[in-house]
Amino acid sequence: MAKNENIRLNMLGLPIIQSIDDFSQITHLSKYTLHQLSVRSDFHYKKFTIKKKSGGTRTICQPSKNLKGLQAWVLVNILNKLKVSDSCKGFEKGSSTADNARPHINANCMLTIDLSDFFGTITDIQVYNVFKSIGYNKLISTMLTNICTCDNSLPQGSPCSPKLANLITWKLDKRIQGFVGKRGITYTRYADDLSFSGLHPANTVQILPVVKSIIEDEGFRINLKKTRVAGASRAKRITGLIVSNNRFGLGTKKYKTVRSKIYHLTKPSEQKNTTLLNEVTGWISYLNSVDKPRFRKVLKYVEELKKKHPKTLVDKITIANTVPHVKQSSQPLRVSEPTTS
Repeated sequence: MAKNENIRLNMLGLPIIQSIDDFSQITHLSKYTLHQLSVRSDFHYKKFTIKKKSGGTRTICQPSKNLKGLQAWVLVNILNKLKVSDSCKGFEKGSSTADNARPHINANCMLTIDLSDFFGTITDIQVYNVFKSIGYNKLISTMLTNICTCDNSLPQGSPCSPKLANLITWKLDKRIQGFVGKRGITYTRYADDLSFSGLHPANTVQILPVVKSIIEDEGFRINLKKTRVAGASRAKRITGLIVSNNRFGLGTKKYKTVRSKIYHLTKPSEQKNTTLLNEVTGWISYLNSVDKPRFRKVLKYVEELKKKHPKTLVDKITIANTVPHVKQSSQPLRVSEPTTS
């Protein structure tokens, strides 16, 4: 059996780990440390709550430095080498909200569904099944599961949780795609946001009962308060972007907000507001990844303001991955919508 497991791991390009000695050697951690981070992993988290924009609170489980380092190793060396479903557009290397919006261009109707307590719904048994199915034995699968879970579910705060959630929802994505694809409906999922679009509004809305049944059968719950249908007369919003005919982007209202924030950098009262400067830089990078036409407009607007208001904070705006004459920034390109102040 071990030989067959090794063959499977080799085919997937995964590290062969059959014992705690193997695990220790490959991670350069002592067997004692690995044992403590696995058996007593729940004690290596700092837990706190934050307020959600939609109301209520969310529990964050922040792993200790040592546990997070081991989780990062598991993510890079094991989880990131595994493929997710084609419908999955979030939390994957190189992906952004733009990849989630692009397939829905030109739709006449859009249905969006939000899953409640996405990470918390996924159990340690499901995580164990992921590691066991790719070829790890019971001992190593159990250790990896303990390292990646907290209180018997996926913790919000672990670097492994998004990828594990995407792997575990592979069956959910396949079942939904199999149902809606035959009906001419486009389906994508960005974390806990499920989006459906089609040319015929009636057909798009009619899929909801069966989709709901599939979601519940896979152990997830729908947040009915966030279920939304947008027809031809309503803005089709998907993961913070507005989808219309032939394009998608930030939307006029939010774009005006970004311009306003940029202009505030020219005011005397804002010349020490580095928080606003960082926020503006984040928004511009976000535009670069999801809305090229408005990104080019912002570049032009920034250059105009620099000429009109020299020696202000607007002069310090640096923009990555743009035209040559613009200063380059060392900040990485953001792939999710920046927070607003």
